[in-house]
Amino acid sequence: MKQALMVLAIGLLGSVLCVTGTHGQAKRHKEQMPIYDDGDGYKVLSVVLNARSEKWKNETIKIDSRTAPPRSVVEIKAQCSGIPPEFQSASEDFDKKVKTRLLLRKRFTLRKKYELVFTSATAGINQPENKEEARKRIRSGAYYVTAVGFDEKRTRAIAFVEYICGSLCGNSLFYYLRESADGWEEAQDVPPKVQSCGQIY
Repeated sequence: MKQALMVLAIGLLGSVLCVTGTHGQAKRHKEQMPIYDDGDGYKVLSVVLNARSEKWKNETIKIDSRTAPPRSVVEIKAQCSGIPPEFQSASEDFDKKVKTRLLLRKRFTLRKKYELVFTSATAGINQPENKEEARKRIRSGAYYVTAVGFDEKRTRAIAFVEYICGSLCGNSLFYYLRESADGWEEAQDVPPKVQSCGQIY
C-alpha cells in the first residue's frame, strides 16, 4: 500500500514539474523576445486599428501581444504588386523588420478600450448558429500586427494588420500612410488594387 502511494505521489510530482517546466519555457521565450519600441510605429498602427475597429464594430480591441508570424506575412506580401514608388523604401524597410517577431507594449493610442492578449490565429473558428452569435464573434475577433516600415524621412509608412474572427471571417491587408500636419493618415489616392493588397475572407 505504501509503495502504491509512493508511486502515485512520484507520478503526481512528475506531472506538476512537467507542467511547471512547460510554463517556465513559455515565460522564458516571452522574456527573450525583443520588444517593439518604435513610437511612430505605434502611432501608425493606432490610425489603422481605430479605423478597422469601427468597421468591425469592436467593443474592446484585442491585439495579439506578439507581432504576426514572419512567414505568413511574407507569403501574403509576395502576392502584392505595384507598390507606388513613393512607398518603395518603406516597403524595403518593412521587409527587413518583419523578419523578427517582436513583443508589443501598451503604447497604442486608441479611441476604444484595448488589451494585449496571447491568442491563436484559429480563435473563433467555430461557426455560429445564428446571426446574433455571428455578430458577437465578429466584434470579439483579434488583431495581429507587424512592425511598421518607414521611408528614410519617416513620412511614408507601410503597415500590416490582420483581423481574424473565424475561419471565413476577417482580412489580412497592407496599409499605406503619409504623415501630414494633422498626423498620420491613410493614403487615399493609392490605387484600389494596391490598397486592397492582401487577403479578404
